[in-house]
Amino acid sequence: MTLSASTRGHKPVTGALRAVFVAGALVAAAPGLRAQPAASGQVGALKRLSIEQLANVEVTSVTRGPQPLSRSAAAVAVVTSQQIASSGAMNVPEAIRYVPGINVAQVTASEWAVSSRGFASANSPDLLVLSDGRSIYTPLYSGVFWDVQDYFMQDIDRIEVIRGPGAALWGSNAVNGVINIISKSAADTQGAWLAAGAGSDERALAAAQYGGETGDQLYYRVFAKYQDHGALDYPAGASPDDWRLGHVGFRTDWNAGPADAYTVQGEAYDGTLGQVSPSVNIIGRPGPANPLRVGVSGGNVLGRWRHTMSDDSDFELRVYYDYTHRNDPTFIDDLGTLDIDFQEHLPLGSAQAVTWGLTGRTQDDRNRGRGIFALNPPDSRDNAASGFVQDEVSLPHSVRLTLGTKFEHNDFSGFEVQPSLRAAWDLSATGTVWGAVSRAVRVPTRLERDIDVAATDPAGNPVVLLLGNRNFRAEEVLAFELGYRWQPLTNLSLDVAAFRNRYTGLASLELGTPFLDAATGRTILPLLNENQIDGHSTGLEGLAMYSPVGWWRLSVDYSYIDMQLTPLGADYNRDRFFAGSTPRNQVGLQSYFDLPHDVELYAGLRELSAIRTLPEVVDGTGDPGYQELDLNATWRATAHLTLSLEARSLLHADHVEFGGPDERSAIDRSVFGRMKWEL
Repeated sequence: MTLSASTRGHKPVTGALRAVFVAGALVAAAPGLRAQPAASGQVGALKRLSIEQLANVEVTSVTRGPQPLSRSAAAVAVVTSQQIASSGAMNVPEAIRYVPGINVAQVTASEWAVSSRGFASANSPDLLVLSDGRSIYTPLYSGVFWDVQDYFMQDIDRIEVIRGPGAALWGSNAVNGVINIISKSAADTQGAWLAAGAGSDERALAAAQYGGETGDQLYYRVFAKYQDHGALDYPAGASPDDWRLGHVGFRTDWNAGPADAYTVQGEAYDGTLGQVSPSVNIIGRPGPANPLRVGVSGGNVLGRWRHTMSDDSDFELRVYYDYTHRNDPTFIDDLGTLDIDFQEHLPLGSAQAVTWGLTGRTQDDRNRGRGIFALNPPDSRDNAASGFVQDEVSLPHSVRLTLGTKFEHNDFSGFEVQPSLRAAWDLSATGTVWGAVSRAVRVPTRLERDIDVAATDPAGNPVVLLLGNRNFRAEEVLAFELGYRWQPLTNLSLDVAAFRNRYTGLASLELGTPFLDAATGRTILPLLNENQIDGHSTGLEGLAMYSPVGWWRLSVDYSYIDMQLTPLGADYNRDRFFAGSTPRNQVGLQSYFDLPHDVELYAGLRELSAIRTLPEVVDGTGDPGYQELDLNATWRATAHLTLSLEARSLLHADHVEFGGPDERSAIDRSVFGRMKWEL
């Protein structure tokens, strides 16, 4: 039996094209509004961003306050807006492919497996993903619906990626990493532009955006986007995985004076996504018929107020509401999330700084099964309340300590404490060694707590039922990390991190005690998720950046991981095979060229070793390793017109990246051209 809650889903587009036309009308009316000149193109950005500047990019995700990346006591990497533009990345998974310790694999046309330090799957179960502080981690199952995480890539300021636990600040489910997607202020996206593109796989792309200022330091932007992606090389007899998605949104930023800043932003999307295989599959029981189409829609609105008391003290209040709808062939799910977060930075003498905060969250989930899938109860309201405190201490001899912990109560696993201790020592002006010890947990999901599915014929006797287990505890990790950052030359930087993780109480599907159903007289053989797998992992990650000359920059990344998982029970769902679901070795090379006449070239070459085992396959058979090359050329033809041509997967006509043979597509060699017109 296999049960898979994956990131696949789809629904007819209603109004996506109209959204693009509305945005076009806004752009046409732009001359009548007060706007700033269009931002300059990204070509030539490398000439303004040195290796030293890249190594000292400011990050906020490690301590929830600004600090240089080179002095951070964590395995953190930043993907900048310039790097995103140069690579031609169409989405967040593509943008973070070359972050060491992160494994990114495309499963189908719209489905991605994104993982940090192991446990690769289409669910991204141990990653907490944030979008401007808004969690996009779903309580239905452990993970992220990557297929609806649509962004205007040029509006992303940076993507901060922490490998290793981040739970002491960000809470549960930040087990193996945190991805924080941070968008640009509306003040930085002034002017109007239109974009369009087409290619062999990406059949059509249309987008429009306008940014302006109403006066008194109040900036805004509005945007609309539509994508139509063709099917990849899906398995024979499977359902095509083509998809379409429309997306509209806005952001406003108001500097109300020297002490107060306000942000309000929101967006909505609607689309239909094709699935290669059903989201839920029970071997021996019939599933939904092809074609498999999932309707997706949703929206969110977020407000933020930041008040500055002094140069080293401030507080921030953030509130957001997020709604998602999935009309899947096996279920219909509606989720509403209301989240309120407060944090404050305060100095404590001349050598200490305290950050503390409180968060409250309520989630209303309504799930209706269609055939083989069901949750009991179908409706659920789950609450979580948490607080954190962090103390940053500066000691003699350039040593810094950061002690923090998160206290949380949730309706899935009760009370959780997730502490961390981090230390950094500046050996020189250009070299820092750091270490950390952290505990983090992944809390149970609705699938593990509320599932009620017949794994055999419901009319038979006995009946095997997959049932929720309200005694299932949170999975735990105790992580030990050590790292070193060094910039021996102004044009060379090195970043190395090693880790050892100990996992206890991981999920394992086990046979419970049989019982007699009084209503039907049938014997019930219950299958329950139990905390019956322990394990450990060891890994090494490295990143080197080098600029031989001012117009050429290279970066090389390497990741190694060895994981061992030991089942303490029968492990009917073969979760022990997650030990081999991440390539043991992966290496990447990126090359950026700034050429005359406003031309920029990018090349990305990656090689990944084989995926050794996958739980989706009965005997655990994995996927072969592969090598691939991507190219992108960008030309700023005029002050208003930018053209680009992107070629993907050039080394093979098609290749497989992740998934079981019946659940994945082969990724085709493809080309994509686009134009951007700035008004």
